[in-house]
Amino acid sequence: MDELRRLVENARALVAEGYYRTSERPERSPSFMDVLGTPDQPSDIIAEIKFASPTRESGKSSEDFDRLLDRIVAARPLGLSVLAEPRIFRGDIGFVRKAAGRGLPVLMKDVVVDPVQVEAAAAVGASAVLFIQTLFTRGLLEGSSQTLIDEAHDRDLDVVLEVHSAQDWEAATGTDADVLGINNRDLGTMRVDLSTTSSLLAAHPKDRPVIAMSGVETRAQVEAMLRAGADAVLVGASIMGAEDPARKLEELAHG
Repeated sequence: MDELRRLVENARALVAEGYYRTSERPERSPSFMDVLGTPDQPSDIIAEIKFASPTRESGKSSEDFDRLLDRIVAARPLGLSVLAEPRIFRGDIGFVRKAAGRGLPVLMKDVVVDPVQVEAAAAVGASAVLFIQTLFTRGLLEGSSQTLIDEAHDRDLDVVLEVHSAQDWEAATGTDADVLGINNRDLGTMRVDLSTTSSLLAAHPKDRPVIAMSGVETRAQVEAMLRAGADAVLVGASIMGAEDPARKLEELAHG
């Protein structure tokens, strides 16, 4: 079984178990769309809080979430990406709720396979939700990503639609997704190729904001993504793997 199929099956199990049933938060975090790709954009880094992934452990404990959140918010990223999935990424839907109260745009990061996950993102105060176009391109989910996008827009959520290949890009640009996220990682093999962002942007016209994702560890790599045409870079593993995540975030943002 490849990693992407495993992620999908895990997400379906969590939905079936009722993990995403949650109470509502009265306030929503600010929208990425108010600043992303505008002259008022405060930073080019979206900081991702994740304690594990299929390829590595961060070395941090999820019990330290509150302290990490404080430090990362103080470093003033463009926004936050927070993992909701508890088994593979050691995230928590409650982490998204906490992050949504800190005054920054918040993306709920997950492998979304069901509208109940979209409802949960809205309920806990995220302003954006991530969908993965590859799930539809590979036939792991029926229908089209536009169906989930409509569900999100009905709940006033922005949509970041993740792509990895030219086929993904072509399908994604036919949707109403607010932002395209180019994942430098192949979710089937988990291999990273940092040229993915530049290759896709060189080959296809950009008609909405773009976020580069995965594999970025230095300010020079951030700047390469921006030169290629990305409006921001989402960074998780290199921040969370650092001894001082906030200092690493500042290094990525400023050099």
